[in-house]
Amino acid sequence: MKPKLIFLALLFMPLLNMKAQCNPTITSPRLGVQFPDKILFCNTETEILSTQTSGTYQWYKQEWTWQTPNTNPWTAIPGATSQTFAINGNDDQLYYFKVVVTQGDCTAESPVVMADGFVYALPAMISTMTPGTFEIVGAGELNVCTGASVKFDDAFPDLYGTHVWYRCIPGSPPPSAGDPCIINGVTGDSYIATQSGEYGFYACTAYCPDQCEFLGTGNFVKVNFGSWEFCSLGTDETKRKENSLKVYPNPTAQFLYIGKESDKVYKEISIIDMSGKMVLQKKEHRFNDAVDVSRLVPGNYIIISKDSGGHTYKNKFIKK
Repeated sequence: MKPKLIFLALLFMPLLNMKAQCNPTITSPRLGVQFPDKILFCNTETEILSTQTSGTYQWYKQEWTWQTPNTNPWTAIPGATSQTFAINGNDDQLYYFKVVVTQGDCTAESPVVMADGFVYALPAMISTMTPGTFEIVGAGELNVCTGASVKFDDAFPDLYGTHVWYRCIPGSPPPSAGDPCIINGVTGDSYIATQSGEYGFYACTAYCPDQCEFLGTGNFVKVNFGSWEFCSLGTDETKRKENSLKVYPNPTAQFLYIGKESDKVYKEISIIDMSGKMVLQKKEHRFNDAVDVSRLVPGNYIIISKDSGGHTYKNKFIKK
């Protein structure tokens, strides 16, 4: 009896092995570390995708889109016919990947994984002021009423961990002990300024702690506090509501939708780059109108929207 059982086991083992080989999966060092089915790059380094041993392999990629379902075609990657395939953070972010394998008479494809650019983005800063207490006097420069304040926020707080905030432009980042521009004791992703200065930050990514970025001197904001003629801290305008609107798709390469159906029409929307320069403005914007941003330089932008009730909304988006 025992020899017969051993014979049957040996007979079925190749079949079981074939079934296992015909259910391919993808593995890689970063896959699933932060989010299931996603590979998050720290920068432009290479990530090796791998699948189980099989007879033949063909790797495919599909570009991400905000549409559901994704209507972009799956494309066979030329020359990607090995058990492993290398992707990188420069060319492959916002793409889906899968592998199709054959083993004997069986052909099967793996579950899909995504190479996401969520974790890595150049630092950007949002400046928030109370209406009626400031005026823009130039690119990246504000006059602000004495007694008011300016709140600075890292535009991508989920990406960055420890911050170093500056009140003047430092001599040479990374931060050095004794630099008089450093605001001591402030390490969070926001800072409220009440004194004149030039503000910006240096921060390290939370997911990639060895990767740190400097905001860049061109993106610092200069604030001049004083008793300016326009100062009107007591007006009702200071009580305006400020929050966010729905903005999609984000990131986008061409079209952007801004707003909510209940508001119907916005008196004005303005798109501002990280230096504080207004790069696009539209009057009487409807929530279901597409805003063409294809001519904008790839990067991070701020959207200021004003509805018919005088409420101001602030959003951010990434132009691919």
